[in-house]
Amino acid sequence: MQVIQGMDTDNIEELYYLEKKNFPGNSYSRDSLFKMLGNSRYYFWGVWENENLIGYAILLDSIDIFEIMKIAVDKRYRNQGIGEELLRTISKELGKEIHLEVRESNQTAIRLYQKMGFKNLFKRKNYYGDTGEDALVMVLNN
Repeated sequence: MQVIQGMDTDNIEELYYLEKKNFPGNSYSRDSLFKMLGNSRYYFWGVWENENLIGYAILLDSIDIFEIMKIAVDKRYRNQGIGEELLRTISKELGKEIHLEVRESNQTAIRLYQKMGFKNLFKRKNYYGDTGEDALVMVLNN
């Protein structure tokens, strides 16, 4: 059974491990995650299965919108609807627009976001420093 709930500093090691695994060239440091978890403007959601963290989302409250800073599901658990359920839970709990950036080449994620109701706002040219790839900025109106 999977459980989706908020996270706190007790989850830092699991979160850091999954962050490094999912974003090897662009992961947050343990210290950054710890500081973000202690900042009331950041919201952390985790997905657990059998007490193991298998997915998460990090959101920033930017006053009039929420921004998804990171969202990931462990590779072993992908294509099982976990990301969709995580996004559905988050969008029900938050009463503001949700924005995110996604690599233009990440068609799997783009299809998921579109399925969840996200719309394209615009493109950010050369957004990703590691590859120079463009980012699509997408929005979900709640």
